[in-house]
Amino acid sequence: MRLSLLLPLAFLFPAMVLAQTNYSTPMRDVENPDRSPYQETSSFTLDPPFVNGFANFATPPGKRFVIEYVSISCSSPDNFDSFPQVYLNVRKIISASQTAGISVPLMPLLRAGTAAFGGSAYFGGMSLKAYSDWDPFASGGTGGQGIALNVFHTSASVRASCLATITGHSLNL
Repeated sequence: MRLSLLLPLAFLFPAMVLAQTNYSTPMRDVENPDRSPYQETSSFTLDPPFVNGFANFATPPGKRFVIEYVSISCSSPDNFDSFPQVYLNVRKIISASQTAGISVPLMPLLRAGTAAFGGSAYFGGMSLKAYSDWDPFASGGTGGQGIALNVFHTSASVRASCLATITGHSLNL
């Protein structure tokens, strides 16, 4: 008998708890002047006899760059070529007179099929969270190119072509 009296109250209890719960409104950060979108693209080649090449990205002065996504596509005329290593190189300001380079290993590129003019096409993309400061000692204080991708391939006898994009946002220092 008591159970039949409590059963209707059991359905009302969750409604009473929800009625007294306070929800916060998420804060939008889109109008924050310290944070602005950052996206750069670089095309480059890996020329023989070298097995690696660099994609360099501009880093304007006075900014810290938060890198959130990296994508790379490469093509090689050699069907047996591969792209086993990619490194993200960033700069960190240590003091007023010193910066340090940091190298972050990324993904190997995967074969995506036949390239447009023969050979093979490769692609890789990765979500991450990496930081790079502008380089105050590069190019007379103009910021230089504090972000670079170092891409390796296995065939030193052919010229491979690559296109790389990094996205994220920048913060004022």
